[in-house]
Amino acid sequence: MRRCFRTVTLVIMMFAGLAAAAPDVKLPPGTRKNDAGELVSTRGLRDTTDFLAKELARLGVAVTQIGPTRTRGVELVRFLSQVPTTPWLAIHVLRSNGKTVISFVPRTPS
Repeated sequence: MRRCFRTVTLVIMMFAGLAAAAPDVKLPPGTRKNDAGELVSTRGLRDTTDFLAKELARLGVAVTQIGPTRTRGVELVRFLSQVPTTPWLAIHVLRSNGKTVISFVPRTPS
């Protein structure tokens, strides 16, 4: 029960983050929102992360890239913003079951 609650909370926070942290970053061509509201890239993990890394560099946004890491069939790359002016704290690119999902983690006001 506790694990289910944590999972549901994480999913709710992720979708809230998508709405609150409107991306100012250009997304890879073909990226669309699915019925669940997720940003789904038509590209693989590497192509998606390479595109985002180039776009962030073009915008002059300093980020720390963590990953890719693979755990139990799930691959994850994180871009952590080093600039306090971005509306997002991190960008997560997750690949699981052949689907690449991009999510923006909102920066909490301090």
